[in-house]
Amino acid sequence: MTRDEYISKHFPAAEPGVKPCGNQVLVQLRTVPKKSRGGIVLVEETKDFNQGNTRLGVLRSVGEIAFRHRDTGEDWKEGAWARVGDVVVMPAWGGFRFEAPIDGTEDTAVFCVYNDYDCKIVVTGNPEQFDKIQ
Repeated sequence: MTRDEYISKHFPAAEPGVKPCGNQVLVQLRTVPKKSRGGIVLVEETKDFNQGNTRLGVLRSVGEIAFRHRDTGEDWKEGAWARVGDVVVMPAWGGFRFEAPIDGTEDTAVFCVYNDYDCKIVVTGNPEQFDKIQ
């Protein structure tokens, strides 16, 4: 599966209805389906475990001083290490999580608001490599 196919499959379009403030970033976490590939409905404990372990996400929006000098709002001399649209690895726990419906499905998209410094890795290759370690 290509990078773009992976992203469209695991991060379907959904409207979060919020905008992060300050140094916060909004990340859409990988969608955990309600059914297996074979059509078996997953029990809540399995879905909760899978969602809790999800660390891979797409950076969807940033607050006005995210990745910037906190006092002046100016860009850091190093620049922003992540940009909207990047696939990122975030902490497995923490942040403020909420769900939004994915049109035309039974699934929901999970969004999480983190501090900008919680962004641990920007994935430049195929994100599928992280499926084996999550």
